[in-house]
Amino acid sequence: MRLQDIKRYIIRLYVLLQPNGYKKAMWLKRHKVFHYIGENVSYKTTLLPAEPFLVAIHDNVWLAAGVRLVTHSLTCDVFNNMDGTDMYKCQFGKIEIHSNVFVGAGATIMYNVTIGPNVIIAPGAVVTKDIPAGSVVGGVPAKIIGSFEESREKAKIFSLSINKLGGQNKIAVKDLLAYHPVKFDIDIDIKK
Repeated sequence: MRLQDIKRYIIRLYVLLQPNGYKKAMWLKRHKVFHYIGENVSYKTTLLPAEPFLVAIHDNVWLAAGVRLVTHSLTCDVFNNMDGTDMYKCQFGKIEIHSNVFVGAGATIMYNVTIGPNVIIAPGAVVTKDIPAGSVVGGVPAKIIGSFEESREKAKIFSLSINKLGGQNKIAVKDLLAYHPVKFDIDIDIKK
């Protein structure tokens, strides 16, 4: 086994086993796994792109669980087998995620995509084209569904309601239920 293969397995193992997204991002930065990782990055996903050197992540970026960064396509193999040739080559490209971006759980970002600053990508979205600054995108393929500032204002209103009730910053969702309870239809039906 080659040294570079062993190194890749160690990186994959660390990405899989480290649950803290901040610690994981700092470790990936320290070991120069990606082309660039900025400050205040949380890398919660356990998935590592095939070519992490094609990925640049700027400051204050959060990648949630299950986010997939796809840096190449192997359709060339299908075409080569169809045509009995080796003419087709692997298509690849960079992924660049600018500052103040949240990528929701299970989203996929394809190669040759740049995510502008101040962007929210909804869970499960498939991003196939550049995303302009200040957007909220969702869907397959991802389309603009709102603005960053609208989402920020909604988050502020929600947070102020909890803060008025005495809620603290950075507490778990389970603890936030004391300040913002939820009601399930099933519970209402059972009480009838």
